[in-house]
Amino acid sequence: MDRHTPPPFDLDALTWLELGEAHRLLIDRFPRLVMGLDLDGRIRWINPAGAQALGHDPEELAGQPLIGTLLRQDDVVARAAELSEDLGIDVPADAAVFSARLREGLTDDHAWVLRRRDGEPRTTALSLGTLRNAHGGVTGLIAVEAEGEAPADAPIPLTLHDSLTGLPSRAVLADRAEMAMQRAARAGTRLGVLLIELEGFDELCERHGPTLGDDLLRATAGRLHFELRKTDTAVRLDRGQFVALLVDIQQAEQAEMVAHKVASALAGPVNTGVEVLHPSARVGVAVYPEHGDQLLPLLQAAESALRADDQGRVAAVAVAAPAGE
Repeated sequence: MDRHTPPPFDLDALTWLELGEAHRLLIDRFPRLVMGLDLDGRIRWINPAGAQALGHDPEELAGQPLIGTLLRQDDVVARAAELSEDLGIDVPADAAVFSARLREGLTDDHAWVLRRRDGEPRTTALSLGTLRNAHGGVTGLIAVEAEGEAPADAPIPLTLHDSLTGLPSRAVLADRAEMAMQRAARAGTRLGVLLIELEGFDELCERHGPTLGDDLLRATAGRLHFELRKTDTAVRLDRGQFVALLVDIQQAEQAEMVAHKVASALAGPVNTGVEVLHPSARVGVAVYPEHGDQLLPLLQAAESALRADDQGRVAAVAVAAPAGE
């Protein structure tokens, strides 16, 4: 292979996990380091857990170059030489080391030696990927510390958040639903419950392996976060199932409208860098108090709506029948 300078990003072929849509969740709640970089290698943001592990406040790292602040130039030179040899291209010893593999359509997982504020080295395995804007343009990079045992002083326990997607875990669902129903009863409003199911998820994992399944789950979480309001809650249940709680809605039809938006958003192609996935999702809709006054009956009503629609598989959104019918 001829040696050449890194090509520009191929917007049609390259993406990571579409975490541009979900990075606020990760910044606030992820129990290990995650940071966003601009394409010049400057730190755009870093989450509280990551900054704390490095002995910094998040604000003081914003805008600082990663090289020279957390990384030594010698380590970057060594990485550039390694990448140049592996990729057969000229990778300069600057911010290009963070994007070189991504520009070639490859994943990038590397153990970097980050320097704490007190000068102590901290070896950190980072997975690098791209951040994109709403139009698909690459706006920067994201670096996520590889999954491992969360530190004992992590700001949010793993039991309260799904480590794969950053969404609240099932342990949070019942509490939030109970509070939302109490508030709805007092205010005379409604709570929408959406049961979201990625069609063919198990078959996809069997065919392509669990890694692509994880990519799809992360992309789904990001899109849900984008489509829902800040006051709503999206939770990953199991495998390819999610639940969304829509609080303080006035009419049951509002939940159905949001369900259609969610189904449409989740049907967009997901480019994992390995293969472009074309997911589809169906959404079962139940509403408090019409379909139940507790979480379990509401979930059962939403699931019954999906299963009743299994025969035709025409509608992306299925609405539960009123309780008692």
